This record gives sequence, C-alpha cells and structure tokens, in this order.
Amino acid sequence: MMGAETVAAQPLRGGALLLAAALCLAGLVRREKQREAPLVPLDLLRVRSFRLSVVASVLCFTGQMAAAVALPFYLQHGLGQDIVTAGLFLVPWPLATAVAAPIAGRLSDRVGTGWLCAVGGLLLAAGLALAAVWPLGQDARPLLAFMVMCGFGFGLFQTPNNRNMLLTVPKTRSGAAGGMQGTARLVGQTAGAVLMTVLFSLLSGPETAPRLGLALAAALTLAGGLTSLLRVPPRGAAEAVEAVEAPAPGR
Repeated sequence: MMGAETVAAQPLRGGALLLAAALCLAGLVRREKQREAPLVPLDLLRVRSFRLSVVASVLCFTGQMAAAVALPFYLQHGLGQDIVTAGLFLVPWPLATAVAAPIAGRLSDRVGTGWLCAVGGLLLAAGLALAAVWPLGQDARPLLAFMVMCGFGFGLFQTPNNRNMLLTVPKTRSGAAGGMQGTARLVGQTAGAVLMTVLFSLLSGPETAPRLGLALAAALTLAGGLTSLLRVPPRGAAEAVEAVEAPAPGR
C-alpha cells in the first residue's frame, strides 16, 4: 500500500517498497512450502477446482473494492451529489447481495457452482461497465439499477464460489480452506484499493479516475466469471467434488 501511494510522486522509493513486498511474498511462499502445517496452505492450490475458485475470488473482490472506492468519488465529484444522496445510491448494492445470496445457496444444490459463479461475475461486470460508460448527465437515477445488478451478481457469485472452496478439499482441511478463502478476499480487496490509489495519483479530473476504475473493475470481475467457467465439467457432467463431498439431505 505504501509503495502504491508513493510510486507516482516518488518512483524510486515507491518501486523499492513494491520490490521489497514482492521479495517478502516470495520468501513467505518458499518458507511455507517446507512446513507440515503451513500458515498459508499453499498445498491446497494443487487442487484445480480450489485453485480456480481462489483466482476467481481474488479477481472479483479486486473489482468489488475498486468499485467501492470509485463510486463515492464519482457520485460526489463527478455527478455533484451530496454525501447523504451518494450513500443512498450505494444502498441497493448490499441489499441486492443479501437477496441473491440465499437464492444462490439454493441453486447450488441443483446447478453447478461454476455456472452460477460465471453468471454472477458476468452480471457484476455488466453493472460496473454500465456505471462506467452510461452518460448520466444530471440524472443519476439509472445508477440505482446498475447497483442492483452489481449487488445481485456479486451475491450470485460469492456464495457458490465459497461453497466450492470448502467442498473441494478433504474435510480435515476445511479450516485451512476457510483461511485461504479469507485470504483471497483480503488480497482482492487490498489490490482493489491499491488500484484506485494508483489511478487517483496518476489521473486528474473529478470523473476520470473513478470511471476508469469502474471500467477496470468490470474487466476484473468479467475475468473472475470467465475463470469460474473453467470449473464447468465437459458435456454437462456433474461436478465431481459435489458428488463426493456434498452432505446428505437434512444434514
């Protein structure tokens, strides 16, 4: 974070901090690979479906956080909304996520999680893309519909993706899978905040950085949805992990 904040104004210092961060990450990976009970369960990434879920989670949470940072600036400085109105414009997103999450949980019992995550990621990307390019002018009301689209897509993605992470590993490693799930979320959120920090440092204008941030967020969430499609078995076969690991009805 410190490197991203300073790299535009002080390239040498910012670059050195980012390089140090990369070296520390490489050292952590090397250290954890040699441990029987690693702090970061890198061995779980050998499971293809789990690995794809982690990648998709990082991408979608990066886009989600970039949008969460960009939207208030866009509403207040680009569209001239006051603080309260800007907050009200953001409310439909979490409400739609709350509605979509239980629906996605029920659908996960009938539809492959890869398909659900792909549809959710595509819906989230569409909402962000529309928010970035739609000519709102003095009427910001269409943004409410885009926020509903984003929230519903995010809820449709998150629940099945988390389910897949927990069901693709042995039950004895469920704690490690949950830890990796939280790590993927935080890595994505941090990356999204860093992305917007860099854009605000490099670009001027009340709309330029927020709208570009929303466009990049749309691209990232689209990539997350497409990554989820790689988990879809060929010829419509049921996902092996759900056939093996899913709990019996009523349990």
